[in-house]
Amino acid sequence: MKKILALVMAMVMLLGTLAVVGCDKKEEEPSQPVTNAPTEPGGQEGPGGKEAADMKVVALLSGVITDNGWNQIAYDSVKNLHDKYGIELEYIENIAVSDMAEYIRTYAEENYDMVIIHGSQFKASAEELAVQYPDTKFCISYGFRVDENTADQVVDISNLAYVGPVNMGVLIGAIMGILTDNNKVVFLGGQDIPAITDIVSGIEEGVHLTNEGCQVTTDYLGTLTDADLAKERALAFINDGYDVVSASANSAQLGCLYAAEEKGVYALGFNGDQYSIAPEAVVLSVMRNYPAIYEDVFNSILDGKWQSGMVVYTLKDNGTIVSDWHGWDEKLPQEKVDRIKEVIEQLYEGKLGDY
Repeated sequence: MKKILALVMAMVMLLGTLAVVGCDKKEEEPSQPVTNAPTEPGGQEGPGGKEAADMKVVALLSGVITDNGWNQIAYDSVKNLHDKYGIELEYIENIAVSDMAEYIRTYAEENYDMVIIHGSQFKASAEELAVQYPDTKFCISYGFRVDENTADQVVDISNLAYVGPVNMGVLIGAIMGILTDNNKVVFLGGQDIPAITDIVSGIEEGVHLTNEGCQVTTDYLGTLTDADLAKERALAFINDGYDVVSASANSAQLGCLYAAEEKGVYALGFNGDQYSIAPEAVVLSVMRNYPAIYEDVFNSILDGKWQSGMVVYTLKDNGTIVSDWHGWDEKLPQEKVDRIKEVIEQLYEGKLGDY
């Protein structure tokens, strides 16, 4: 990466911080691999005989890597590649939709092998520029609406992939249906965009897999960043008797966790392991397994097996993973713990449907 060029861009656009090699972030264990990919740096050749460690990869993010969610998992994805293959650790935070095209163009001009564009709100810029730079592989971190013809959402461009896990909402809903004592659960999405709408659209189906009589409410906050607004909305639902809360809204979703802890109800974290945000409320976190997913995509480029279009990871593909219990398995009624464990296993084995 040309650090000076990227810094100039960031100053001109008044964007967020450019993060480079040597970023001080606490080491975390990488997510479970989707495939049996090599884990030692170097020794593997990519396009044109390039070593894995020489591959150039960057993640372009809509927010900050400390959001404990959506943007952090993108950081974890490139850090996983850095740790396992020795690539340079590169990412840029806080990119506005209006500025994304310039960042994409810059890294394409620098002949990057893999550009991760982390968010479906950047779809138009990715599609416009991918055709201009056929030698770079572009990946949009995407969501697929489970109740629509997903093929109509994507454009057939040979070096562009729409990458994401599916059926997370079903998994979240199934757990929520078991946790609730009042038979009232709520899930709040940030905005009506594919990466979030896919979750929202699966919640009711998941809840009714485990609790047919449960009242399920889903809604949109209209923000990805306003945690205070999210907390206010969540508190209103909790005051109305809802006793399980979850959300998908970047940093805004943290407000929902704060509300749950304040009121003493259950919450489920999302994207990252969010137990530490509200340990008295967050029972489990359901996480997009993007570190393993993007390792799989990285290896597909190295192996000459790149796939464009929809690149979908189901529950059975380990596209979604569930966090540790962090002691909640000793605090909850045993029948709830046993049932949750059973349902998670059944969903991953495909015993409750093709998820």
